[in-house]
Amino acid sequence: MEKIENHDSDVEVLHKYNFIELKGWANQLQYIDSEVDKLLNLYAQSIDGNEIPKNTLSLFSKRKEANKQLLKTVLSYANTYTKVTECEDIQCDMAYLREYEQLRKSFQYHLEKYQKLKNTLYDKAFQKL
Repeated sequence: MEKIENHDSDVEVLHKYNFIELKGWANQLQYIDSEVDKLLNLYAQSIDGNEIPKNTLSLFSKRKEANKQLLKTVLSYANTYTKVTECEDIQCDMAYLREYEQLRKSFQYHLEKYQKLKNTLYDKAFQKL
């Protein structure tokens, strides 16, 4: 589905770009999952006693769970999105695009929340140095 051909319509090209982007989101969410553990480990090493405060652990645990749920949603939708090639009318294409746009907004919101949480952790760690 990914290769863009000269004969592809604008809608087909759009769907192919969206599918590529979905794969990119999945990769980024997988990275975040492993990054959380590494960040917490580094933070623990930067503080006295190496014990991370419970509220910090709780915030990262919730964010990691939200990340896993979003990854599951993205992967599921990417599997469904491959069926977009079966669309025979604009209503079908638009349904896929609306759902994609909703997922894109969820992904961006998730990234913003994660980045803010990560910045808070960095600020706390640098205060300890």
